[in-house]
Amino acid sequence: MTASFNLVDERWIPCIRLTGEREELSLRETLAQAHYLREIHADSPLETAAIHRLLLAILHRVFGPKDRASWVRLWEAKQFSTASPGGYSPDEYLNEWGQKRRFDLFDDKHPFYQVADETMLGAPDNLNKMVHHVASGITATLFDHHLDTKQDGFSCTPAEAARVLLATQSFALGYQKFTDAPCAKGVIFFARGDSLFETLMLNLVRYPDDEVMPSDPENDRPAWEIDDPFAPDRSVPRGYLDYLTWQNRRLKFLKPEQTPHGLVVRQVAWAPGLRLDSGVLDPMKHYRRSKQEGWNVLSFSNSRALWRDSATLFQLSSTEDQTLKALNWLSRLVRHRVTTLAPLYRLMALGMAKDQAKVEFFRAELTPLPLAYLENEDIVRDLSKTLQSAEDAGRLLRGRFPSAIFTLARLAAKPATDDNELAKPVSAEEVRKRIENLANSWGVERAYWSSLGLHFHRLVNDLPRDALAALDAWRDQLRRAAQTAFEQAEACAGQDRRTQRAVVKAREQFNRGLWQILPIKQKEETHDQEPT
Repeated sequence: MTASFNLVDERWIPCIRLTGEREELSLRETLAQAHYLREIHADSPLETAAIHRLLLAILHRVFGPKDRASWVRLWEAKQFSTASPGGYSPDEYLNEWGQKRRFDLFDDKHPFYQVADETMLGAPDNLNKMVHHVASGITATLFDHHLDTKQDGFSCTPAEAARVLLATQSFALGYQKFTDAPCAKGVIFFARGDSLFETLMLNLVRYPDDEVMPSDPENDRPAWEIDDPFAPDRSVPRGYLDYLTWQNRRLKFLKPEQTPHGLVVRQVAWAPGLRLDSGVLDPMKHYRRSKQEGWNVLSFSNSRALWRDSATLFQLSSTEDQTLKALNWLSRLVRHRVTTLAPLYRLMALGMAKDQAKVEFFRAELTPLPLAYLENEDIVRDLSKTLQSAEDAGRLLRGRFPSAIFTLARLAAKPATDDNELAKPVSAEEVRKRIENLANSWGVERAYWSSLGLHFHRLVNDLPRDALAALDAWRDQLRRAAQTAFEQAEACAGQDRRTQRAVVKAREQFNRGLWQILPIKQKEETHDQEPT
C-alpha cells in the first residue's frame, strides 16, 4: 500500500484558537478558520516562520493583492473563505493542486517540497540531520538527547515531518557542498495581529511589486506548481512566490514505515538544491548597508537584545537601510487612512543565531508595533534618542577601559596601576585584560540591559500618546537601572578597606558620567523648597 499524507486535508499545523485551545489543523482548515485562530505555534520558531511563509505564498497566489483597494476589500471581509476578484478562493485553489497530489508528502511523482528520483541524491541518512534541535554530526544538542547513530535513530510522524521539511528548506545551514537556505541568516519579522487572519493580512504585501522583489508574473510560481522546481538552474528567484517556496535542498523522505502507532519517517536522502545569490534580499528581514561589506542583515545576538535596534526598524525613509516590506506596506495603508486598522499591533521576530554550520540558539520575540511610528518620523527620532541614551549609560557599565566599572575593578585588584600606564597599548595590554575579565565577571552590563526590556516595551506604547511623560519615565528608569547595576558591581568587589576606597572613586566617576548623559531637571532638584 502506497503511503500518503496530503497537507491540504491532513492535520499538521499547530494552532492556538482565540479561546486558548491548541489544535492541529490542515492547510484547508487553517486558512478557512484563520479568523478564529490566535496564532500558529510550532515546536520551534523556525517551523513557525516557515509555515507562515507557506501560507503567505498560497494567499499571494490566490489574492495578489495587486493594489491597495484589493487589500482593503479582503481585510474588510475578515476571512479568507471569500473569493478573489477573479472568482478564485483558497479552498478552490487547494482543491485543484491537492487533487494533483502536489501537496502530498509521499507522492510518487511530485512529493511535496521534495524530489521523486532518489538516484540523484546522497546515501540514506538519519532524519536527525534535518532537525536543528536534535543532535547530528557536529551540531550540538540543544533541547534533545537523541544520538546521531543508527541504533538510536530519530523518527517523525508525517505531521512532524512536514514541519521539519518546511523548516529545512527555509533554514538549513551551509556546510561542505551545501549552502545556507534563504532564512538561515538574520531575523525573520512578521507584523502580528489579534488573529491569524490579521497576522497573515498584515504581511500580505502588494503582489507583484518590484519594490518587494522583482517578479516575472508569467513565470513566477510556487514550487508545487512547477513540474521540476530546480529547472532551470538559477540563483535569482523568478519572483516573490518562487522565493517564498525556494528549494535549497534536493531531498526525499525514504520508505515511511507503518508502526502500531501509525506512519513514521526515519530516513532521508539529500543533495544540494538551488543556490541563492547573496545579493537577493529577503523582504522579511532588515538590512543595513556597509561601505566595506555591502548589506548586513540584522541578526539575533546572545549579547544584545533585539529591542535595542527597534528604532532602526521604524526608519522607513532611511537610505542606509533595506527596511521590512510589510512595514512599508502598512505605512502606505496608514497614510491613506485605512480606518479599520487598529492603532497597535505587534512585531514578531523569529529565527536563530548560528556559527557557521552550528546552531547556537533559537529565539522568538514580540515587540509593540504602534502604527503611529509608520507615519510620524518625529516619534521615531524620539525613540532613537531614548535608545541612544540607554546605550550611553550602558557604556559606563562596560568592563572595559575607561568605564567606571573598569575603574572599580582596577582599583580593587591593582590599585598601583594609574591611567597613564593603562593607556600604553603594548605594555598595559596584559594588565588591562586581567582587569577587564574581573569587571566582566560581575555581569553588570548584562544585568542593566535585562532590566530594561519590559520598560522599553512600555515606552514604545506610550511615546505616541504622551511623549513628554513617556520620555521622563524612561529616563527615570535608566537612572534606576544604571544605579542598581553599579551597586551590583560594588557588592561583587567586596567590603575590605581598599575596596571601599575604590568604590568611592569609581562611584564619583560613574555619577559624573550618568549626570552628563541623563541630567536631572532643575525643577526635580528644587520642588521641595519653599519659594522665596
